[in-house]
Amino acid sequence: MQALNKEELAAYTYAVRLLSGREFNTREMSERLAGREYGEETIEVVLKQLKRDNYLSEQRYAEAFLRSRMKRGEAPWLAAQKAMQKGAESSVLHAVLAEVSEDYDDEQVCRELLDQRDPCGLRFDEERVWQRQARFLRNKGHNSATILRVLKQR
Repeated sequence: MQALNKEELAAYTYAVRLLSGREFNTREMSERLAGREYGEETIEVVLKQLKRDNYLSEQRYAEAFLRSRMKRGEAPWLAAQKAMQKGAESSVLHAVLAEVSEDYDDEQVCRELLDQRDPCGLRFDEERVWQRQARFLRNKGHNSATILRVLKQR
């Protein structure tokens, strides 16, 4: 570890404590440190040290973010788009997206989401409910053809 001055050490300790809870990307960590009113130079030194120590990793952030969102039923492309908005590096994100999408089954995910919302399919005969389910799946990023196929199967 490089010799850090008192302010840099405090910022580094704060950053490590944040990273113990979840993964962050560089932009998010920079914003958090800036929120604590650390100077730009201090933030730059701390970010470099975190990367050197392998505490701050864009790869791990992208994987964790995509898997978390996909676990909640979001389509991979929508999860990737949200990660980009949060500052994930696009090159890393595209590589992780290709890896994660290999074993992704859109229809199966739609079926599981619908089973969670209405396990017995009791109210599915109503047109209003059918439309609500379709909107729900569309907002999760699933394409219309898949949604129609899954809804017709129910």
